[in-house]
Amino acid sequence: MSEFWRRLKPMDVAKWINFGGVSGEWTYAPDQPTGMAALQTEGVAHLWSVLSRSPVALLADEVGMGKTFEALGVAALLWRKKPDAKILVIAPNRDICLHWQKEFGSFARDLYVKADDFVKSKKDGKPVPPIGAHYRLPELTEAIEQRSKDKAPTQFYITTIHALSGLLDSADASNDKARAAGKVAKKLHERILAATGGTGFDLMIVDEAHYFRNRRGGSQRVAAAEEFFGKPESRIARRTLLLTATPSHTRLGDVANILSYFVDQASLEGKEVDDLMRTYALRRFRRMEGQGTSYTKHQYRREIATPCRFGDNPQDEMFFALYQKRLIEDCGVADEKRRALYGYLEGFESAGHRDLARDAQSENEGSDDERSKDFRAAADTQLLQDMSGDFRGLFGSAPDHPKYDGIVNLCTPSELFEMATDRCLHEDKHLVFVRRIPSVRELTKRINERYDELLAKHIADTHGWDEESRLRWKKSNWSREVFNEITGASTRRDIDSDDDQMDEIEGESESVDEHDYLRSRVADLFVTKKAADGRPPAPPTDCSRFSLNLRKTTGIFSMLLEPASDYQSGAYHWHYHFVQGGKQRMDFAKAAQMQRMETRPEFPRDALDALRPHDGDQREYDAPIETIWGRVFDHLPAPQRGILVDWATAQPRIAENFANYIKAGFLFASPVIVELYGWYVTFEQRLADEEKHANVQRRYRKFLDFADLQIPDSLLLKYFISAIATFEQLCTKIIDHEVDAWNKGWRTLTTLSSPAWYASGESSHRQHLILGFNSPFYPNTLMATSVFQEGVNLHLQCRKVHHYGIAWTPGDNEQRVGRVDRLFGKVNSLLQQQGPDTSALEINYPYLKDSFDEDQVGSFIERKYEVEDKMDRCTQGDFDREIHLNRSGWEVFLRKPVPDAMLSDPYPALFSRS
Repeated sequence: MSEFWRRLKPMDVAKWINFGGVSGEWTYAPDQPTGMAALQTEGVAHLWSVLSRSPVALLADEVGMGKTFEALGVAALLWRKKPDAKILVIAPNRDICLHWQKEFGSFARDLYVKADDFVKSKKDGKPVPPIGAHYRLPELTEAIEQRSKDKAPTQFYITTIHALSGLLDSADASNDKARAAGKVAKKLHERILAATGGTGFDLMIVDEAHYFRNRRGGSQRVAAAEEFFGKPESRIARRTLLLTATPSHTRLGDVANILSYFVDQASLEGKEVDDLMRTYALRRFRRMEGQGTSYTKHQYRREIATPCRFGDNPQDEMFFALYQKRLIEDCGVADEKRRALYGYLEGFESAGHRDLARDAQSENEGSDDERSKDFRAAADTQLLQDMSGDFRGLFGSAPDHPKYDGIVNLCTPSELFEMATDRCLHEDKHLVFVRRIPSVRELTKRINERYDELLAKHIADTHGWDEESRLRWKKSNWSREVFNEITGASTRRDIDSDDDQMDEIEGESESVDEHDYLRSRVADLFVTKKAADGRPPAPPTDCSRFSLNLRKTTGIFSMLLEPASDYQSGAYHWHYHFVQGGKQRMDFAKAAQMQRMETRPEFPRDALDALRPHDGDQREYDAPIETIWGRVFDHLPAPQRGILVDWATAQPRIAENFANYIKAGFLFASPVIVELYGWYVTFEQRLADEEKHANVQRRYRKFLDFADLQIPDSLLLKYFISAIATFEQLCTKIIDHEVDAWNKGWRTLTTLSSPAWYASGESSHRQHLILGFNSPFYPNTLMATSVFQEGVNLHLQCRKVHHYGIAWTPGDNEQRVGRVDRLFGKVNSLLQQQGPDTSALEINYPYLKDSFDEDQVGSFIERKYEVEDKMDRCTQGDFDREIHLNRSGWEVFLRKPVPDAMLSDPYPALFSRS
């Protein structure tokens, strides 16, 4: 036994790690009721003890239990005992690598008890061990070699599972690519051992370890992993901690396959999965705490099957009848090629619209080989393309798609701006899982189109247009040109001044994106288009002028979305005046920021100097100027008002950061900008002619008084309340952003102008979507593929998951639901507020009624029900994918909340609680 690895008790862990939060009152006590903090404390002690006697431990706690924090707890205790310990994390893809970096910061700040300069810095409370993230194994190896040469102190390395599949150059001509990949991995293994004095890593953490369950798959990943992880006599790491919520992902042999990379094969032979789990593993069920008790998933999950039917278009139904016939004939159902059937009804409407090869590659970074085939093609891809092409030729359009329509109906509200006072914004958040990229795009486009109808109706209502004008605009697909013709926008002037100065404004469109056809057309009306690529700028609209004037600091209406001067309800008293280019200029928003910050020592003086215009002076307003923030403050519920008061009085940097956040969300990533525009149009219609040309300060105050009357039942108030409630958690848990970073511009939100979007493309854009979906702002509906199936937190605002394309296995299905069903998210907070009956997590399975689609969904639900309990206890056999042609009775297998469904942990931590 290593001197560093000696068995621990939970009380030993609690001396250094408080899973209840270092600022809270929770402490570990053996005789207390079992809560999540106690389970995590015991989990770390148990895993440490397993590693004291074995080279590997398996943390198999259920999805959403904080396995990352438990693993970091093990790492932190190792650094306590051996400060120069080298630790490697291998995660599926870059997004999850970023998640590990964020969580390490949160762990040190929020859970690690004492600043000791081993794990947590005494200077700033941040992590001490330096992090090196390298997404390719050659880069990781070179970094380790260079740091060894320089004697640099990096002790925490992060790389991707995908790196094991990408060792060969695309031009490699080897006949046996798996063998060639193994040779490359072996050399990297040897170089790392040489650079570390033959010891390798002290601890390796493998996240989502079920990626290694296909031990005999013959893939490059398997061959590379065998050589990189090493043989028993030369392991790349002295100890390995495996993490997966679904160790028995598809079959009983999965557990042994995963372990076989890290222990002698002889120690696995003849062992049942139960023996292996008891020897190496820890498996507990998640418990959501609320209303004085805790709940297991079966007490609050609700599965719903939504039937989708054809309308009164016989040609559409005939299309699908022919498709089913051709599917059986051409795709060989009789030859067990059932994978085609799982792709049924997906994607034909966009087939051929774009070359999907590049997207397929980015979609499948880190995914297993079987799932990746869905994105590139399926057995029925060509069939769908040919048949839909023929249909378009005959009828001029694609056939109606009942499942698309069903998802659109589920994911879009019936109205936006007439929301009942008890309607919550989180009800509009939907996570939709699909398999094929064409379906992702088609659903994105259709949901944005449905939202555009709601947004356009509101705009038309506020203008008072007749039915002819409304229909004309709709037929133009909400075009800027027709909108301008109807509104006479070319003759309208700025709402606050004749100042034509243009600032560098965030969020403007400078080029045409290849996916612009998917975006919200109505949101585009609020964008000022610049000239690009030799093309003239698109004409401004009344909407874009309004939005610009809310952002242009030289106009008084830029004050509307500024925070109150004291971050509560205070007014402003002066603005800047200066001369530029021989013209008299004023700056209102920068002067407001100066007034908020100049009396507060928390803000740096050099930042204040940057706010003053050259040779500018201060001019008094003719009366104090307020903002909409100050008016909203009086309408806030007590909890949110209390949070704002705390920020304003004790942490003004957080208040300033929140002000930037809420402003960006209102202007770019929510229907609030449409609501504000509607208010202004209505206000202007009611102004007498002489008032329209009155002093701009007086006109601004009149508009603010008008807006104040609209606030109680407004979207603006709802978004403000929701944003306050989740702001600090969003900063610290989702984006690893200092909550008091007062000068952050929140540019990410300026890119999220559409109500629906999809998770694909570059990793950086995925991070934008993660932020937006976890905020109350856009996207409201997120279409996701397997790239968001694991390791991604999407739980702060959402409680609804839709399986447009059903998962391959119950393990995949559970991983999907786990993106939302997590601790400290919306489901958790609703359980605390209301209990399980009214806040069940909704899991929806849409299907085409009375078709083969119903057969496949029904068969999956029935078989999933049969194996779920076994999967939860890691005793699942092979999952039978047979599709039963029987359309009755399967609905009884949909899960409903069961009040007394308390479960005992199958493989608990082995500690006495007495």
